[in-house]
Amino acid sequence: MPTTPKWTPATKWVILVICLILIGLAVWRFSIVLAPLIVAVLIAYILNPVVNWLTARTPLKRGLAAAIVYLIFLFLLALIPTVGTPILVTQIRALNVDVQELTNQLNEAMDYHISIGNVRGNLSSLIEPVTGGLDQVFSPMASWAANLAVDIAGGFIWAIFIFVVGFYFLLDANRFIDWIDSWIPPDYMKEFRQLRREMDGVWKAYLVGQVTLAIIVGIIIGVGTALLGIRSAVLLGLVAALLELIPNWGYSISGFVGVIFAYFQGSTWLPLPLWAFALLVAGFYFLMWQFDTNFLVPRILGYRLRLPPALIIVGIIAGASVGGALGLLLAAPTIATIRVLGSYLYRRLMDIEPYVLVQKPLPPPKEEEPVIESLLSVSNQPKPEE
Repeated sequence: MPTTPKWTPATKWVILVICLILIGLAVWRFSIVLAPLIVAVLIAYILNPVVNWLTARTPLKRGLAAAIVYLIFLFLLALIPTVGTPILVTQIRALNVDVQELTNQLNEAMDYHISIGNVRGNLSSLIEPVTGGLDQVFSPMASWAANLAVDIAGGFIWAIFIFVVGFYFLLDANRFIDWIDSWIPPDYMKEFRQLRREMDGVWKAYLVGQVTLAIIVGIIIGVGTALLGIRSAVLLGLVAALLELIPNWGYSISGFVGVIFAYFQGSTWLPLPLWAFALLVAGFYFLMWQFDTNFLVPRILGYRLRLPPALIIVGIIAGASVGGALGLLLAAPTIATIRVLGSYLYRRLMDIEPYVLVQKPLPPPKEEEPVIESLLSVSNQPKPEE
């Protein structure tokens, strides 16, 4: 009985290249939907373990369990602005920065003449671009109202799209996983599942770990700045929590914001000049940064990402330029995922077994032992004799 001839390797390569080109064109053409779609997938990815746990321990069907979990998630999401908005409004009002008065103080401080040899000048002319820039930033607030209203309306529409698509992704998450598994040849199934577990571990370590870090750091910064006497401590805690989601750079930005608040507000009980109090708050942020880097991050993230800071910074810049805020936040786990895939492809191409390296979290260093010395001691241990 005649059989259909198999494709030659050249035909397979041509078909593969055509498929890749079509996928690239589709992504480019519908790129406006890509970011909301990624957010919907992340929501389903985060909530899927909760739904699986609920269906395994209760007689609920998956559809009902997914609906209950999703409604609770939406309720908690809506509760945040409902409770937090009045508090944030109060905190922002406590800042009370008079931009015009600040401009006048700068003019008075710089309004004197200097002479270098036969050259005379007035330093106030040097800050005219700065004061003019401040006026240009704060004066056209009213003209931005219409654009802001349009952006809010568009964001509301995209939010509906995200939540509807996210629910359907959550409803069919296990079916989607089974569908992907059906495409894998049986001989490669074990290897594929190992690879999927590694990538799943990277994303869970990042998402769960970063949210946990954000909550802890936000609480510590809020309480610490409140004890120092800053009236907008709740706002600073929220800023620190949000910026903690940005690896490496977030803490520097939140520290800068905290120092600015300290300088303009001062302390409610410490009798220090504004500049001295700002230095004190800068020292507090520096100590908190050390505590976060050397204690919290190793224990919560468990070294799962294992990415050099320079690579993360480059990834953040590239992610922000490509995907905006979403690309900035997801740069680190994306790079870690590429590292896992790259290691697998390299070991496959070079026939190095095992093809999938199972990364185990490194144990945190001992309290009395510096990080570098502990790593050196591990690397200098003699290998056991075979």
